[in-house]
Amino acid sequence: MSSTTEPESAESTNPPATHTDFEVDVSSLSLPEKVGQLFVAGFDGTTPTAAIEELVSERHLGGVIYFSRNVESPGQLRTLSRTLQGFVPHGKPPLLLSIDQEGGRVARLPWGTELPSAMALGATDDPELASRAGRAVGSELRALGVDIDLAPVLDVNNNPDNPVIGVRSFGERPERVAELGAAFADGLQDAGVVACGKHFPGHGDTAVDSHLDLPVIDHDRERLDAVELKPFRRAIDAGIGAIMTTHVAFPTIAEDAERPATLSPRVVTGLLREELSFDGLVVTDCMEMKAIADGVGTVEGCVQAVEAGCDQLCVSHTPAKQRAAIDAVIEAVESGRIAESHIDAAVRRVLRAKRVYGAGYVGGENEWDDGAAECRSTAREVAERGVTLVRDEADALPLSQRVAVYEFDG
Repeated sequence: MSSTTEPESAESTNPPATHTDFEVDVSSLSLPEKVGQLFVAGFDGTTPTAAIEELVSERHLGGVIYFSRNVESPGQLRTLSRTLQGFVPHGKPPLLLSIDQEGGRVARLPWGTELPSAMALGATDDPELASRAGRAVGSELRALGVDIDLAPVLDVNNNPDNPVIGVRSFGERPERVAELGAAFADGLQDAGVVACGKHFPGHGDTAVDSHLDLPVIDHDRERLDAVELKPFRRAIDAGIGAIMTTHVAFPTIAEDAERPATLSPRVVTGLLREELSFDGLVVTDCMEMKAIADGVGTVEGCVQAVEAGCDQLCVSHTPAKQRAAIDAVIEAVESGRIAESHIDAAVRRVLRAKRVYGAGYVGGENEWDDGAAECRSTAREVAERGVTLVRDEADALPLSQRVAVYEFDG
């Protein structure tokens, strides 16, 4: 497979990139190869940088995350996915390629299905439609070579001062968020894309954005069980493939009052793994967010996240921090701070996800085109059915006469 950029005009003649038949045993990997599998990195631009190529080909990177800065057109993104997979050394595990494609305000594909936000799906209160919406998004991502959608948002939107969740949530009722979130995830996975529910154990009842500072949710365990944890329990029971941790402090269940959930063994291993019996991928939110970076720091945070039980560490922006974090985890194992068996268990989960979901596959041009009409139809149905009458105190609706609306441009 070539690692050079392919011309879009020749794209349809290229066979799909595929590493899906790889057979790699953890015991055959060196320590640097194993640690590299635990990292997900981002990069700037619509073609690979030298830094991301080096991370994949020399540092054994496990995954790449796409942002809007990486996306130009369907053909360009397919070519990018093939190129990145082509950097993987022969016989080694393919990359897991991920993206935030929630719909609404968080959507990295400007030309993909324009799915409304999760709150619009919440307004329909229709799990079957939520499943179809997830399947529509998943089919598009699969055709582009994307393996993981960092969605759905399973946070309960119960704080009007929350600056970061809002319409990204299915609503303020835990039961509705649980039902629709699980259905959306099921649709994604039916299409062959890993669903990643977020932000565990909850980012809904905060008034602080974890991109900018460390939020705190200090509810007792009874309240967390009744509200924040309910959607995650439902998604886990339904077989969701991945969960993203949040950089929010939970003093009542973590080791101390200022420890983000991502860095807490009690939260990640004790609650998520052991109590909720989740055996899929645990992915961190970006470790360069200020809730981590302004505390223990990105590099040390990555070491602590591995200690807590996370499987994949997302370092989305800075090449120097990406390299330093990989080195720090290797050093932590070599010094005895982290047992190599702990690393092995995480790598097995990463490799299992790559096998189960066929990492390395990139579709052809026709695969995208064939599903586009159905995807647009589903998005339109969500938009139409999501329109909600909040109040009509004057009893003015429906309108009793025709109304003309004029729009002036200029």
